[in-house]
Amino acid sequence: MQELFVPGIMLMILIGIAFVTGRLAEAAHERALRRDEQLLPNQHLSTEDHAPEDILLRYSRMVTGKVVIGEDRFRNLLARLRIFVGGRLGAHEATITRAKREAMLRMRTDAKGASHITGIRMTTAQLGRGMVEMMVSGTALYTDKRPSGGFPSALPDDGINISHKNLLVEFTSASAAFLFICWGIYATSGFAVEWATRQISIEDEIAIWSELEGDYITERRSDDQRSLPERYILDLINSIPKSALGPAAAYDFEVVIIPDDTPNAAALPGGLILVHTGMLELVDTENELLSILGHEIGHYNGRDHLEGLGRQAVGVALSAMMFQADAVLTTWIAGWPKMLADLDYSRSQELDADKWGLDIVMAKYGHATDVATTFAKLAMMQEDESMLDYLGTHPHPMDRVRRLNKMVTDRNLPLGEPIPLQTAFERYVDALEGQSAIYDEYEAPEGSE
Repeated sequence: MQELFVPGIMLMILIGIAFVTGRLAEAAHERALRRDEQLLPNQHLSTEDHAPEDILLRYSRMVTGKVVIGEDRFRNLLARLRIFVGGRLGAHEATITRAKREAMLRMRTDAKGASHITGIRMTTAQLGRGMVEMMVSGTALYTDKRPSGGFPSALPDDGINISHKNLLVEFTSASAAFLFICWGIYATSGFAVEWATRQISIEDEIAIWSELEGDYITERRSDDQRSLPERYILDLINSIPKSALGPAAAYDFEVVIIPDDTPNAAALPGGLILVHTGMLELVDTENELLSILGHEIGHYNGRDHLEGLGRQAVGVALSAMMFQADAVLTTWIAGWPKMLADLDYSRSQELDADKWGLDIVMAKYGHATDVATTFAKLAMMQEDESMLDYLGTHPHPMDRVRRLNKMVTDRNLPLGEPIPLQTAFERYVDALEGQSAIYDEYEAPEGSE
């Protein structure tokens, strides 16, 4: 949520500044146009190529007016949204009209002393992001008629060509339509991603990921290349009865400890499990640690790790396809439908993985002690279950605690004495030095789940 809310607040502030400064610049330009137009003498303007019959033409010459006007950032964003969702480009219309008036003003200034300007032609071009070039040309006629008066009346009013819809209302409607379209694309593509990941076998997944996991490890490591805590965690995973692992038993697991204070762990394709040092500092017993590891193993059984990568790829492709030039702003906008489409899906994945964690702890120790303890600790570190819970892709930790405790109660699972993590690690080191069986004394009693 923070990756959307914090940048979102900053972006809304910047958009607000762009809106205010853009409107101030437009108002200043409008005042300047009116002032300069009133200073010019009345010139008869026409798009027709021939001169009026009631004048005595002395001489003529070609006159031009050219201007480049830049759109403010707010109008530029609004136009990009409107191009995608469809509809009238009112943001561009007003800019083009102002460019036309400015170019006409410069052409009339160039035609100083002329009573008529005929054969008026207008050419427009977009030079880049938000920049509009307007060129106006015509033939200035110098006649026996002396120019007088102010505003010309020969050309039609541009009022019908300008959208008078409030820019903020238009921005809100275009943004809502854009979010809805992105949500539809992302939600629909999610079904395709889910189907595709089911077609990838574990063997193919391992083979593919072995070519890509170099950011963490260059190849499968030996015990000598792992730290003692990594060896301990890996051997703890390998000590789980194979029957309790489900389809994940086909993985050759690897563990890498990441120096990060955030209490987290992650399951990557190919059987690579990342454990943050913050998580190791949070758990107090081996039972807690195995519950977290079992949760990550549950993600492998649900193929969640592949589906998550697939959905991320869809989100990145969606943003890149639509908004190559405005990466930060538009990736944030496109991130909202992605997050909303993922809410129920991700929560369901997490709750299913929690059940796997419980089953694995039962298979290892024969009791369900501390399966929910880590989530209770995480709940104490977070705020109340309110809007953040609704918008979070993970269930609130207290909700997970309640669900796990209910499963323990409904299944009448036994509770036992947990193993302190420090004690378990020291016993592991002692067992390594003595070359004895490491986990024999922790084996679950017969008949346990």
